[in-house]
Amino acid sequence: MNSFEFNKIAGAVLATIFVLFGGSILAEGLFHSVVPETPGYEIVVAEADSDGAEGGAAEAEDPPIAALLQTADAEAGAGQFKKCAACHSAEKGGPNKVGPVLWDVVNRPVASVAGFAYSAAMTEFSQGGSVNWDYEHLNGFLTNPKGYVPGTSMGFAGIKDPEARAELIAYLRTLSDSPAPLPQAPAEDAAPAAPEVTAPGTVVESGEGTDQVQAQAPATTDPDAAQALPGGEAAPTQAAEGEAPAPAAAPQAEAAPAGGETAANADAQPDAAAATPAPAAEQQAPAEAPAAAPQSDAATPAAAAPEQTAAVAGDPAAGEKAFRKCAACHAVGEGAKNKLGPELNGIVGEKIAAVEGYNFSSALTEYAASHPTWTVEELTAWLIDPKGTVPGTKMSFAGIKKPEEVANIIAYLATFDETGAQTGN
Repeated sequence: MNSFEFNKIAGAVLATIFVLFGGSILAEGLFHSVVPETPGYEIVVAEADSDGAEGGAAEAEDPPIAALLQTADAEAGAGQFKKCAACHSAEKGGPNKVGPVLWDVVNRPVASVAGFAYSAAMTEFSQGGSVNWDYEHLNGFLTNPKGYVPGTSMGFAGIKDPEARAELIAYLRTLSDSPAPLPQAPAEDAAPAAPEVTAPGTVVESGEGTDQVQAQAPATTDPDAAQALPGGEAAPTQAAEGEAPAPAAAPQAEAAPAGGETAANADAQPDAAAATPAPAAEQQAPAEAPAAAPQSDAATPAAAAPEQTAAVAGDPAAGEKAFRKCAACHAVGEGAKNKLGPELNGIVGEKIAAVEGYNFSSALTEYAASHPTWTVEELTAWLIDPKGTVPGTKMSFAGIKKPEEVANIIAYLATFDETGAQTGN
């Protein structure tokens, strides 16, 4: 090989090297990548955006936790707690895990569990132990832990469903020897519970379309005011008077002495009048010829008999499920004991404010002086609106808005006698 051939080969090699290095330098200039200070990838959970503008607006639309807790299902909350169990123990005297033990957490001072190393952010949030895990703080923290306490070491993203969150808090409330009282529901939630009562003599339709309720007093705040009963039942005095039109009221009163009760007397003793058998009034009709026509128009007191059976005609099985919202404060069945509220064995027909060993409020005790018995009507009014029925009662439950649910709960309670045995009614 002569020198000329060698020079050509060497030049080709050098040219190739120049093209490769030159292309590399050019590519690095065009596509420059920044090396991160910390190797790896940061995983951002989608829920963390909730402290932004859109997330804040969504949270603002959530119902108040005080209202949600009135009907929250603690048993469903136990299922919600499974997602917490990996980091928290729930039993009394349980150990701290990744997070502190949650026994008796409701109303406990923040960052106060002995032996647990809290983050600086949580310690600062506690303000020296002056801040407690009340319902509002629990709700805010469980909605978005990192947004509520920035810098917390808790990695949980939060629970966005307000009802699921309320169920979890209701379950946490049960993790105590003495569960904290439920918060008082906002006034606007309790307002629809009390049915409207019009002037005396006014007849308004109730749930089923054929049954009616007659107003007994002009004042809606009177605990004895007529209540729309579950399942479309009518007020007791309706059964006694038969909902007669105004012109026939006087003849009917004279023509229905069955059981020794006049219409005026029936107002004073609605329970006795409601029990008056329908045939007695029908037998009087032939003797009182002038009153026969009005009595026929009045849909005779025969309607009273079905209402007696409808008084506890709810579905006990459905009532058992609905009773779960009461079970945090009340017990029923064999061995039931007083809790935050009294045990409810034999409550239907029982004297009001008379459960042995339970300290009733003065408001309910005073109410019992004029309303001695838990009749179906009394229980209905109470379950619909406790504070409206007995102003000053210490029961914080907002009430049940669905009449059929009220009827089902009463039917379920009616299956228990004083000993807690189920009678099968």
